[in-house]
Amino acid sequence: MIEMRQDPTTRNWVLVGHTGGDSGQKEALDGCPFCPGHEAETPPTLASIPGPDGAWRVRAFPDRMPVFQVEGELAREAEGLYDRMRNVGAHEVVVETPEHATTLARLPAEDIARVLQMFRQRIRDLNNDVRFRYVQVFKNQGLLAGSLIPHAHSHLVATPVIPRRLEAELRWSKYHYDLKERCLYCDIVRQEVEQGTRLVERQADLVAFCPFAPRFAYEVWIFPAIHAHRFEDLDDAALARLAVLLKSVLLRVERRTPDYHMVLHTAPNEKSPPIWGIAWESLPHDFHWHIEVLPRQVEVTRLHREEEFYVNPVTPEQAARQLRDTPAG
Repeated sequence: MIEMRQDPTTRNWVLVGHTGGDSGQKEALDGCPFCPGHEAETPPTLASIPGPDGAWRVRAFPDRMPVFQVEGELAREAEGLYDRMRNVGAHEVVVETPEHATTLARLPAEDIARVLQMFRQRIRDLNNDVRFRYVQVFKNQGLLAGSLIPHAHSHLVATPVIPRRLEAELRWSKYHYDLKERCLYCDIVRQEVEQGTRLVERQADLVAFCPFAPRFAYEVWIFPAIHAHRFEDLDDAALARLAVLLKSVLLRVERRTPDYHMVLHTAPNEKSPPIWGIAWESLPHDFHWHIEVLPRQVEVTRLHREEEFYVNPVTPEQAARQLRDTPAG
């Protein structure tokens, strides 16, 4: 039984408890549960996108041991000065390809576009539930990133709260907009393009660069050059362009390390009640969707684990130069 408890000293929500499942057995006894022909070994399919032959190329289904549960109400209650609520939400797996021995970066761009289409479809669907304030899309590739199944896949998690880092982004982007009447991320993109020292690649209306203060060596952010606050508003043509750049960036990163996290930062669910201090009506102006690729080369340092300071031995200028010089094919 899992419940959510809030730390009153930081206002962070923590999941406490156990799913009750056995997380040690991930592979099916007679093969990979994510490969074609093993669909019965996973929960029922929620959505799939076929290829030209009619067979599925991307498939989404509920996680077998979800951290969040769709059923029920939040049941938020107090225990003295503390707050707790049920772990209401959703936890889904997106299998990115029927091929077992490959990675997202190694797929053709049109297959990566199908993965992005699935992200868009599931975000739109989950945002219809007003209990869910945010839909987080993330990918863990490799053992250093915590992935236990080698078959290429991602996760979608819908939560009744906004993740800590995303909430910080929302608050500071709103502060910047209130102060200057400009989008913070538009200003960042503009400066990175003009300076060029941290720029990794630019294609059409998309930009990839190493952030000024990276947490991880060879960290890359991908932004639309034209302001937009919701990833799920992209049409198929825009997703196809994004797939081309994403493939190039991931191939460059994989030549440095095969293990990484990839996180999509999009706007919160504007159908849900806004949280204190963040006005939904300003989101179209002050927030800017983006993708963060966070390579993992070594175990996280003690400062990161205990004090949440990151120690990165590679400057973003060095990383961008090296990534630009790294072949994307």
